[in-house]
Amino acid sequence: MLEKVYQDRLKNLEKIRALGVDPYGRRYDSAEAISGILGRFKEDDDSQTADAAGRLILIRPMGKLIFAHIRDETGSMQICLRKNALDETGWSLANLLDLGDIVAAAGPMIKTRTGEITIFAEQLTLLCKSLLPMPEKFHGLVDVETRYRQRYLDLMSNPETMEVAKKRIAIIAHIRDTLGGRGFSEVETPMMQSLYGGAAARPFTTHHNALDINLYLRISPELYLKRLLVGGMGKVFEINRNFRNEGLDSRHNPEFTMLELYQACADYGVMAEITEELIATAAERLGGSAKLPFGDIEIDYTRPWRRATYE
Repeated sequence: MLEKVYQDRLKNLEKIRALGVDPYGRRYDSAEAISGILGRFKEDDDSQTADAAGRLILIRPMGKLIFAHIRDETGSMQICLRKNALDETGWSLANLLDLGDIVAAAGPMIKTRTGEITIFAEQLTLLCKSLLPMPEKFHGLVDVETRYRQRYLDLMSNPETMEVAKKRIAIIAHIRDTLGGRGFSEVETPMMQSLYGGAAARPFTTHHNALDINLYLRISPELYLKRLLVGGMGKVFEINRNFRNEGLDSRHNPEFTMLELYQACADYGVMAEITEELIATAAERLGGSAKLPFGDIEIDYTRPWRRATYE
């Protein structure tokens, strides 16, 4: 089945080339983020236009009309391709599109009778032809194994995954800003080490040909960060990749990101304050509230947190 789909798409690819259209596009600077287009739409303004680019996630041919949905990293919206609004090449191209293709559509923006904000395209541009089909259900990839092993398919198919990925990026940026505001310096320490340490874990081993020595991918940046304190740096942190040659499952990966920070003349109380600030402010700024759901429960991140001993 997959081979037939691939061959059909190859045929469409050749037909597109025969139209004189480059199926792998060119620079396209005029597209606006879909979230921005939807956000600025005004009900009482008939003069609005829009230019959007995204991946085709739904196509509905209706004779001389084709309704489609495109998605970029900020959201999705409907476009309408009309025979009488596109030139001959554009309409021929519209009938050779497949799910997964990346296109740009520019034209008037109107809300349809069904209440959907739609670009009625007067210009259609193919930016990238897809030769392999998207996951079967356009609204989401559900196979857990595929989602973890082929994360790009998960991002393509599940908007909620894209949202989580972007929040993670924002959280890391927030950590950098918060620690920078506290006077910390972000540093980089060696990832290949002659003597690994800072944690109890099995390392990955590699070989340095020029020096003819074995080296280890770090399991922790701890020892090198502490050397910077010895050298006179008072506050240091690193958001780093670590490697542990051990088991893996949905919650453990041999390669992972860690935040590690050190402050001279501080104690565990200071570290507790910093931890509390990083997490609570991230919840408030990025989650919109100090109280956020986690599964079936709600966690209250309001400061100050209760301090408890191990006892």
